[in-house]
Amino acid sequence: MALPPNDPPVNRAQSQSLYRKYRPTSFDPDELVGQEHITRTLQNAIALDRVAHAYLFCGPRGTGKTSTARLLAKAVNCLDPDPAARPCNHCAACDAINSGAAVDIIEIDAASNRGIDDIRDLREKVGYAPAQLRVKFYIIDEAHQLTPAAFNAFLKTLEEPPPHVKFVLATTEADKLLDTVASRCQRFDFHRIPLASAVGRLRTICEREGLEVEEDALQLIARQSTGSLRDAEGLLDQLALYRDAEGSSLVTADAVRQLLGLSRNDRMIELVDALAARDAGAGLRLIADAAEGGEDVHQLNRQFVGYLRLLLHLRAGGRDADADDEARRQADLFTLHDLVRFTQAFSSIEGAINRGSFAQLPLEIAFVEAVLPPPVSSSAASPAPMQSVSPPSVQPEPRGPAQARSAEPPRSAPSYDAPPPPTPIRSPNRQGSSINLPPVSDDERVPARPVAPSTPVTPPAPGSPALERLVASWTQIRRDVKSSNARIAALLASADPTVVRETEIVLVSPYEFHRNKLNEDGARRVVEDVISRHMGGTYQLICVDPSDSRSQARPTAVVTSEPPATSNGNHVEPFEPAPAQEPAPAPSEDPRLRAAKAIFDASEDDSDI
Repeated sequence: MALPPNDPPVNRAQSQSLYRKYRPTSFDPDELVGQEHITRTLQNAIALDRVAHAYLFCGPRGTGKTSTARLLAKAVNCLDPDPAARPCNHCAACDAINSGAAVDIIEIDAASNRGIDDIRDLREKVGYAPAQLRVKFYIIDEAHQLTPAAFNAFLKTLEEPPPHVKFVLATTEADKLLDTVASRCQRFDFHRIPLASAVGRLRTICEREGLEVEEDALQLIARQSTGSLRDAEGLLDQLALYRDAEGSSLVTADAVRQLLGLSRNDRMIELVDALAARDAGAGLRLIADAAEGGEDVHQLNRQFVGYLRLLLHLRAGGRDADADDEARRQADLFTLHDLVRFTQAFSSIEGAINRGSFAQLPLEIAFVEAVLPPPVSSSAASPAPMQSVSPPSVQPEPRGPAQARSAEPPRSAPSYDAPPPPTPIRSPNRQGSSINLPPVSDDERVPARPVAPSTPVTPPAPGSPALERLVASWTQIRRDVKSSNARIAALLASADPTVVRETEIVLVSPYEFHRNKLNEDGARRVVEDVISRHMGGTYQLICVDPSDSRSQARPTAVVTSEPPATSNGNHVEPFEPAPAQEPAPAPSEDPRLRAAKAIFDASEDDSDI
């Protein structure tokens, strides 16, 4: 079929994705959106001829790190006489870079070129002068993937490169870079693209491509991309093809929901109403209908968390442009504490969805748990203080001093639940016999130095919900750690959670090897990230020995100046608690210890930890 004479020929084999076709070609805010703080600084450096020898671009994916590096290389090599107008996109240097024909712009993928041999090859080539441009640029993407040995071999070249060479390191995980590397670069942190900026950029692309897209659809696409403009442009590219398959000239919000497996807004409203009415059956039916209708359960939970977050902001008095009258009505149905509890509960199951036989099961369990009344805290309704019960004393007939002394009731062990009743003080008189003095009240008692651990301990109450949730998710946490780093997962095989405080989680391991490795910064951050995703908060991790007092949840006993005493003739012996038994040393030939050491010894590169 011949094309109409007015339409230009279309080469289907050379079609590009939208995010590649509309890659920014200048520092114009309409093209490089959402990073004005970076573009202004770089443009001033170009205009003043003060471009640094090395830059570090870090931030989330799809925020323009590599595109900005290319723009910087193009502006530095631009031939326009006005520095403020660079890049001009008209000179020979700009044309060569835009077409990808510039051999002096070298992009290196550190994920596949991460070894020391690759860096040695780079060091050898750095000394050669540029073949086409004035300045040679090395753009190292995913720089955190380089091994420590490669970084150490790269330090001198990065610090003092030749005058005709500049480096740009781009990474999504700047915390994995060595401090010695980051200190040699000018660091720029890229932010997530704001919703309004992403919608404006999508609207511009639609106008240039001749796409008819509803405003609500653009809002959904931008919100679904979570601040990544590349993801948003990729979704728009999919929707353009989806529109062609349906034969419709308009991309609607329903088409976006159907393509992405999103739920309707009314389903979110119905779920919240069921939560407010404590109707578990209605909530389970809504979740089942969504799953049977083909909706993605992961997206359903993600939307539900986002809607609960909106209600949380409204209930706390915040402002949100997405709020309507229905959302404000539902926000008044809950207390602020309830919304915090709901948001944490549904956020913590993010990693468990789509892993079992029933993808919606974690969501259903979380909904039922949210419907159930919260457990009563110990501070709200504390039971009556327990009285120390001592065996009934039998008062025998006195036959003599020895029989009278042996008839005294035995001492009971000190109770940690409640203080023992005041004990009469027995003081010897001059004749060697003892007299009974009235009991001393707590106010009159002179406190002695308490026996306390080196670190203050404020353990949670027994049966802490946070600890129970952590223990229930511990198997899944170990699986998630294993998916990212099998070596760290081997350490967790012999570590168990024992205490969850406000922002601290205490693990116990009997092996010193495991404790030392888990307390290292690299391994600890990996475990903390996985635990924080499951627990819905930010926690710090520490692994201790079982005998360490920080891992104990029982309060420390306090020895007063008037302890219970036993009479031994004319001598009064103070009460001394029995010393704690030392834990048995861990066997050196334990299979778990041998397995963990074997995993660590099998790898020569320690960059994963």
